[in-house]
Amino acid sequence: MERRLLFAFLLSTLLIMAYQMFYYGPRVRRADELKRAQQERLEKEQPRSPELAAEAVLQPSVDDSSLAEEATPSAEAERDGLPPAIREEVRYITVSSPLYEITLTTAGAEIVEARLLDYKTRDEPVQLVRSENEWGNGILNVKLAGENREISLSEALFDAYLGGGGSPLANGTTIRLDATSREKTIVFRAEGPQGAAIERHYTFVPDQYLVRTKIRFRSSHYPFARDIVWGFGPGMTATEYNVEDDYSSMRVTLRLGDELYKKKRGDFEEDFSGTVQWAAIQTKYFTTIVVPETPSGGRARIEGVKNENFMTAEIALPAVERGGITDQTVDVYLGPLDYERLQALGRGLEKNIDIGFEHFKILKPVSRATLWCLLATYKVIPNYGVVIILLSVLTKVLFYRLTHKSFKSMRDMQSLQPRLQALKEKHKDDRQRLSQETMKLYKESGVNPLGGCLPMLLQMPVFIALFNVLRSTIEVRRAPFFAWINDLSQQDVLFELPFSLPVIGAAVSVLPILMGGSMLLQSKIGSSITGPSSVSTQPKAFTYLLPIVFTFLFYRMPSGLVLYWLVNTVLSVGQQYYINKGADKKEAASKTQQAKADKAKQATEKSTAKPVKESNARASKHKTKKG
Repeated sequence: MERRLLFAFLLSTLLIMAYQMFYYGPRVRRADELKRAQQERLEKEQPRSPELAAEAVLQPSVDDSSLAEEATPSAEAERDGLPPAIREEVRYITVSSPLYEITLTTAGAEIVEARLLDYKTRDEPVQLVRSENEWGNGILNVKLAGENREISLSEALFDAYLGGGGSPLANGTTIRLDATSREKTIVFRAEGPQGAAIERHYTFVPDQYLVRTKIRFRSSHYPFARDIVWGFGPGMTATEYNVEDDYSSMRVTLRLGDELYKKKRGDFEEDFSGTVQWAAIQTKYFTTIVVPETPSGGRARIEGVKNENFMTAEIALPAVERGGITDQTVDVYLGPLDYERLQALGRGLEKNIDIGFEHFKILKPVSRATLWCLLATYKVIPNYGVVIILLSVLTKVLFYRLTHKSFKSMRDMQSLQPRLQALKEKHKDDRQRLSQETMKLYKESGVNPLGGCLPMLLQMPVFIALFNVLRSTIEVRRAPFFAWINDLSQQDVLFELPFSLPVIGAAVSVLPILMGGSMLLQSKIGSSITGPSSVSTQPKAFTYLLPIVFTFLFYRMPSGLVLYWLVNTVLSVGQQYYINKGADKKEAASKTQQAKADKAKQATEKSTAKPVKESNARASKHKTKKG
């Protein structure tokens, strides 16, 4: 059995390698070629290099030659008709709803904090925004970009108004929304000389993680503004205990038209162009997504620095003038990677969730079905640990007949071992003839040599789907089972040692050890399917190899996944024992019946042989007398 299990994994590995070589590799090369073509097109459309664009932030008008050569960013903002953001004058406004607390700053009218009240990092609400500059400016910075000029609003000072009217909101103001509140809008306004004003609007809804934001200004005051550039970064804050694991899941995603471009944490700097659907930055369980009101042709840029866990993205959308006013609206999602929430928003936002088989689309429904079963069952039984156990039982029931055939195939294969060994001895110098005779023997005996691998191969997609679901979906985050297993998305830790061990670390976990023990029991039962004769067909050490390997392999995996494999293995042991017991009874009955038949045959032969013997004796006696 262990050999067939190993063969199944080797076959799966070969299939993946073939896919990478013949399908995925060429596809990646085509994507790289497309990116290079986009880069060349961007360079033709916009002659400025990225470095010059960065240096041009808040660059003064070419006519303004009387200004000082070295000007501060605030002075540059003032030259562009906007009041500069001075530290002492910056104010912070907080919007609180049942789902979140979002803090905005009047420096650039940006979001500096986004705390999700239903999710915790240790004992504090999850904080999404990673603020790392002097004033703590955060995400959703805006730039007005033209052919030879670019203005960033991050250094401009705005005033904040509730609903756009009344007195400016004071520093520390908190606007509260409850379940019965209607949506509320905060208008940030920066006014300069000669009416050169810019407004940024934020509209909040109590029961959604989606915030609608808009920029608005008079076109004649900024005639160079060909594009509105929406940027967000630098990356996101780690929200999990395992910070490195959380950052390793960080990635930026762009959807241009129907194409998805995903880039994990690393060193990169890339430009794109096309119909911008949305752009996102995410960690393991949370995301920030900027979604234009309507998809439109534009540009996008992403950057990353791996050793700093730094990642930014920006999308440039054409500025459209209506009646002398330029305004543009985007939605920003600040929340969990919740499949149902993102799917309800449309535009394929749920594609940000990695539920497995991204490059094997034909198997994608397996992941979706697994996730649906998990969520649907949880609505009835609100304990994901119990749900995982039930899911394991369900998969075992679904594959019961296949597993039964697998065990039967293993028995049949073992019964053929003497004949196979005889063929090897007979044709040891002719490998081709040996192969032909072996296949002929399989065919005559009705045995499929791969029959024992089929159930494992069919269960692998379910296993991989569950692995991705348990590792990546927000529903299982911090989901408790019982006792010390308080987070099914993380390793179960009974206690920690004062020192670290190779491979397994300092944590002592129970589920992987139980799983390894159950696999060892399964191996021993499997090796005794046909009695001691099977032991000689493989090294005894092989019985212990896979359980040990799997114990170390699963030791630091999510406890929900280990629980699934443990229950699956225990059920397999029970099923194997039951099938073996039934088969042994059948074989015993068959042997008893054969013994009775042999005994009856011997009795018949004995009874037939006695009259013949007596007849022969009489004939012999008669012959003697006659003689």
